[in-house]
Amino acid sequence: MKTVSDRVAEFATTLRYEEIPSEVVERARLHLLDAVGIGLAATREPYADALTALVREWGGSPQATLWRFGDRLPAAHAALANGAYVHGLDFDDTHSESIVHMSAVVVPTAIAVGEAVGASGEDVLAAMVVGYEVAARVGAAAPGAFHERGYHATPLCGAFAAAAIAARMWGLDAAGTANALGTVGSQAAGLQEFLNDGSWVKRLHPGWAAHSGIAAAQLARHGFLGPRRVFEGNFGFYATHLFGAEVDAERVAADLGERWETLENSFKPYPCCHFSHASMDAARELVREHALSPEQIEEIEAIVPEQVVPIICEPVDHKRRPNTPYAALFSLPYSIALCVVRGDATLDDFDEGALGDPAVLAMAAKVRHRGVSSDRFPRYFHGAVRMRLTDGRELTREEPVNRGHPERPLTREEVEAKFRANASRVLGPAQVDGVVEAAMGLGTGSGLSDLVGALVAR
Repeated sequence: MKTVSDRVAEFATTLRYEEIPSEVVERARLHLLDAVGIGLAATREPYADALTALVREWGGSPQATLWRFGDRLPAAHAALANGAYVHGLDFDDTHSESIVHMSAVVVPTAIAVGEAVGASGEDVLAAMVVGYEVAARVGAAAPGAFHERGYHATPLCGAFAAAAIAARMWGLDAAGTANALGTVGSQAAGLQEFLNDGSWVKRLHPGWAAHSGIAAAQLARHGFLGPRRVFEGNFGFYATHLFGAEVDAERVAADLGERWETLENSFKPYPCCHFSHASMDAARELVREHALSPEQIEEIEAIVPEQVVPIICEPVDHKRRPNTPYAALFSLPYSIALCVVRGDATLDDFDEGALGDPAVLAMAAKVRHRGVSSDRFPRYFHGAVRMRLTDGRELTREEPVNRGHPERPLTREEVEAKFRANASRVLGPAQVDGVVEAAMGLGTGSGLSDLVGALVAR
């Protein structure tokens, strides 16, 4: 019998660009645009300085481009840095059911390996779709289970996507691709301990997954053997990471090429943890609808799925007064307070210098949480707020479907505006226009070299 990885490998190696529905290709282009914009914006961050310095120190064969800077590095090294850039601001997309930030792995891997092999725009887009379909299914085989065990699902699931992308683009056959998948299973890792101190390691995770997947595919090119039952084996990926949990490993290979998980990817409207967004919107809309001032609000109760409480609500004191910008990204009280006090939450609101705003911290101190049992999570990152006002009134609003979800999508214009705001932090207006043209025309009016050239600041 064929193993799960055998079936995934067959899909990864045989899918033709012409077989992909046009709406899936167009969505891939839009996620590409979103991802590179976030990555460019992040290159100004201190954590990015460390990663950039590392890959420059490593050096190596000039295969792929470091975004914004233009350095030519081995594909794995470029994907490591670029992937970490994309995820570092926590502004990148999320596949809800799997809780995987897919583009932070998929886009840097496809571009880097695409450069290394001289791929066409169509090749890059098809490889991206393979990556999206694989990453989503690996996570959706056990929805939410990785986070419950303290793992970050993105690098664990994303590593398999990167291996599939790289194997396809290097022309491996199905057997070689299965070896790459088996090998990367031993490299898939990512812990969530950063939640307790606001440290930087989560930012590294998607880049490391991309690096691992590329390395696994390169090993497979040289004949390296990986376990063929990496998913369903008794010492395989799910058995070791999720021992005792309910897992449907067959889901990984189910309906490949028939049902397109790429279309289930959600864009983020706010640059912080996706689990906070619905409650943030609920608070912001109540303030707008009732023309409230912060002084009128006595208490805010945020109502969220109980599964997200350890990530964005606890420990309470740390969440109400986050000590680093990254800690603020995973603070529901701080994020809600921003929407109440400032009417929005932008990248600037999570900068180091913004964390001490007395008005925001005073409002965050008024936020408490209640976790509720939910059978809609993680399909929807839903949330609600209940506000108690100083005049005795109570106001409640629920957001059952988070904004940016495929069932409540951002428009192309909104995604493009988000890209422009992000990319303009490091690129001039003409270059920003050039990236939009190259990304949205990839595979038709533009090639990979056009896109990569537009990503380097001049």
